[in-house]
Amino acid sequence: MRKNYFTLILLLSTFLVVFALGCKRESVLDNPIDPIPPPPTLIVVNDALQVTASVSGIVLDESNAPIANAVITSGTATTTTNNEGLFFFNNVSLSKENGSVTVVKAGYYKGIRSFKTTVGKNHTIRLQLMQRTLSGTVNAAAGGSVAANGGATIVFPANAFVTALGAAYTGTVNVYSRWINPTAANLAAIIPGDLRGISTNGAENILETYGMVGAELTDASGNTLKIATGKTATISFPIPAILSASAPASIVLWHFDEASARWKQNGTATKTGSVYIGQVDKFSFWNVDVPSTNFINLDYTLINATNNTPLVSTGTRIKRANGNYGYGTTNNAGFVSGLVPKNEVLILEVIANSACGTVVHTQNIGPFAVNTSLGNINVTIPAAQFVQFTGTLTNCTGAAVSNGYISLAGAGGYAGFGTTTATGAFSFSILNCSGSLASYIYQGTDVATGQQSSVASGSNATGTVNLGTVAACGTAAVAEVYVAGVENGIAKVWKNGVATNLSTLADNAEANSVFVLGTDVYVAGVAGNKVRVWKNGVGTNVTNGANYASASSIYVSGSDVYLAGEEEDSNFDVDAKVWKNGVVTNLTSGVGVSGYATSVFVVGTDVYVAGTITDSIAGQFEKAVVWKNGVRTLLSTGTTFGVARSVFVVGTDVYVAGQYYSSATVQNGRAVVWKNGIPTFLTTGNSNGIALSVYVVGSDVFVSGVLENTTGTGTVAKIWKNGLETNLSTGSTNTYAISVFVKGTDVYVAGFTENPNTTTAMVWKNGLVNNFFSQANTAAAYSIFVK
Repeated sequence: MRKNYFTLILLLSTFLVVFALGCKRESVLDNPIDPIPPPPTLIVVNDALQVTASVSGIVLDESNAPIANAVITSGTATTTTNNEGLFFFNNVSLSKENGSVTVVKAGYYKGIRSFKTTVGKNHTIRLQLMQRTLSGTVNAAAGGSVAANGGATIVFPANAFVTALGAAYTGTVNVYSRWINPTAANLAAIIPGDLRGISTNGAENILETYGMVGAELTDASGNTLKIATGKTATISFPIPAILSASAPASIVLWHFDEASARWKQNGTATKTGSVYIGQVDKFSFWNVDVPSTNFINLDYTLINATNNTPLVSTGTRIKRANGNYGYGTTNNAGFVSGLVPKNEVLILEVIANSACGTVVHTQNIGPFAVNTSLGNINVTIPAAQFVQFTGTLTNCTGAAVSNGYISLAGAGGYAGFGTTTATGAFSFSILNCSGSLASYIYQGTDVATGQQSSVASGSNATGTVNLGTVAACGTAAVAEVYVAGVENGIAKVWKNGVATNLSTLADNAEANSVFVLGTDVYVAGVAGNKVRVWKNGVGTNVTNGANYASASSIYVSGSDVYLAGEEEDSNFDVDAKVWKNGVVTNLTSGVGVSGYATSVFVVGTDVYVAGTITDSIAGQFEKAVVWKNGVRTLLSTGTTFGVARSVFVVGTDVYVAGQYYSSATVQNGRAVVWKNGIPTFLTTGNSNGIALSVYVVGSDVFVSGVLENTTGTGTVAKIWKNGLETNLSTGSTNTYAISVFVKGTDVYVAGFTENPNTTTAMVWKNGLVNNFFSQANTAAAYSIFVK
C-alpha cells in the first residue's frame, strides 16, 4: 500500500416548478393573427452557476399511488423516498438556472424534474414515474419497427446498434418505448425536465409541445445499447386531433440530455398526415415543440384569504388567451416561480389538489415586459374545499422548534409541508376537491438537529385540524457512513462499522475510493496488477494486468462510472489515466511526461481530474495539475512544484487540495488548496504539510490533511474549515487525515494512525474518534462517503 503521502501525493422544503408556458394546448387557435413582435433578446444561460437551496416532494405512479424506496439525487446529495413517496433535501448546491432532481426506481423510466432555483428557498415537486414496459424486439442485423402506445412508432435500420462501449451488436434488441400525449392531464407531472430548451445558439426557450417519444434499448441481459455512429432511427409522433389544425408543417426536434437535465435542439420533424416524422441518432426522450425566447420570470405567493395561511403544495396554472398553459406548484410558504410569455394578457388559476382539477380561483394578470413579482395573492376559497392544519413543534427539551417543519401526506397522492414560526407554531391550508381528507399521516422534523417525531395518523379531516404539540424527538435520521480501505491485507468496505470483504489475502488488493448512489455501493482500487471496481461487493477488472495499474478515485454520475488512476506502460513509464465505463483516456503520454491521477469529479458532461505530472525535460520536478475534459492546467508553474491530491467542483469554481513547494531547494512542502488556480496556504512551511482531500458546501471549504510536528517525531492529522485548523491527533504518532465528507452540519474524516506495532483505521466525526474498527487489526481507511 502506498503511504508516502508527502512525496506522491421526508420531507419538506419547497420547490419551484417552471411554468414554461405554451407547454400544452387546450384548444385550437381560430384565425391566429398576431401583431409582429419586436425581436426577442436571446438569453444564453450559465447552468454552472450554483446556489444553495432546498428540495422536497412526492414521487407517485400514474395512479397516484406513492412509490417507496425510489432513489432520489439532487446536486451531489442522494436519498430515498419513504413509504409515502416523500423526500427532502436541506441546503444542497444546485444550478441557479437549472436545478434538478433525478428519480430512479426499478420497473419505471427514470424521472427527472428541472426548475429555476431561487437561492435560500425550498422547492416542491410532484413527480409521477411512468411504467417501463417492453414495446417489442428487433433483430439488430436486420433492423425493424416497434410500436409504442398511442400510435407512436420507431423504425430502426439494419446494423444500427452498438454496446455501451461502442462495439458492434448483432443480437436481439429489447425496445422499451413510451409516447407522452401533449394534452394529457398529468403532463406536468410526467415530462422529463421541464418545458425549457436550449437552442443550437445556446439561448433558452420556452417550449410548446406537440408530443414526446422516448425509448430505452437493451440486449437480452439488460445491458444498455446505443445507436451506432452514422445511423439514425425514424420516430413517428402522433398529433392529437385537437392540435392538428395548429400544428406547423415543420417543427423543431428536441432531445432530452439527462446529464444536463435539459431539452436541447437537435434537428426538425415534418408533418405527414396525422404524425410528425423525424430522424434521431440517440435515445432517451425526443420532443417536437414550437420554441419561443420572448419570456420573463414571474413569481407570486398564494394566501388563503379566509384564514391568512399559505396555500402549500397547491397547483397553479397560467393560461394564455389562445388556451396554451403551464403549471406550477407552490412551496411550503405558498411561493411559486417560473417563466411566462412577455407582453401578453394572461389568466392565473388556482387548482384543487386532486384528480378532479377543480379551479377554485381565477384572475387576469399581465401583460409583463420585465421580470415581475406579484407578491401575495389572496385567494378566497370555499370552506368546503380546504383543510387547515395547525399546531406547535417542540424539540427533545420541550422548547419551540423555530427551524422545523411538518410533512403531511394524504389519500389521493397529496403531500404538503408547513414550516414553523419563531414560536414553533405552524399553520397551513391544503386544497382538494371535497374539502376533506379521508386519511392522512404527518411527521415533525427539527432541521437543526435532524430529530423527527414518530409518524402519526388521522382521518376524516375537515375545517381546521389542530395537531396539538408535535415533539420532534427520538427518531433522528441516521447517517450511513461508508469507508473504503484495507484490513489485515484484505480490501474492505465498511457501512457504519460493519465490514464487507472485497478480496482475499491472495488478491493483494486495496480499496482506495468509495462512492454511493442510491442503494448501490461502488468501490475502486487495485487487485494484483489490475484496476478493479466493486459494485455491491462484486468485483470487475478494468485493466488486463499486463502492466501494473491502480485506481485512486471513483465518481458515479447516473449510469456512468468514472475512475482516476495510473498505469505503467511497457517501458515502465507511468501514465495518468481516467476511465469512463471501462474506456480509458490517457492524460499523460509516458514519453517525457509521466503522472498520477488521484481524484475525479464530474459535473454534467465535464470531467475534472486532479493529479501530478513529472516532466523529464524540466528536471523531474513534480507539478500539480488539474485536467478538465483531458485539457491540462498546471497549478504549480515556473520554479514552483507540488502535487494535487483532490478536486471538488461547485459551479464554475474548481477547488484542488495538495502540496506546494516554492522552489526545488525548499525542504518542507505547504498544505494548499487552489481555487480556480489561486493558492491559499494552510500551513507555513516551517514543517512538512500536505492537504489530501477537499469538500465544499456553499461558501465553506473543508480540507483534511497532515502536518509533521515540530519535533519531527510524528504527524498531526488536521481538518481545516475556511483556513482555520483543528487537530485530530496529538502528533505523538504518524496520523493521516486522508478523506473528508460533509453531511449537513457534520464533518466526517477517514484516515489511519501508525502505531509502533500496527496501523489502525480511523474515522472522526466533528473532531471526535468513532470506533468503527477493531484496534487489534492492522487497517487503514482511505476514503469516506456519507448518505
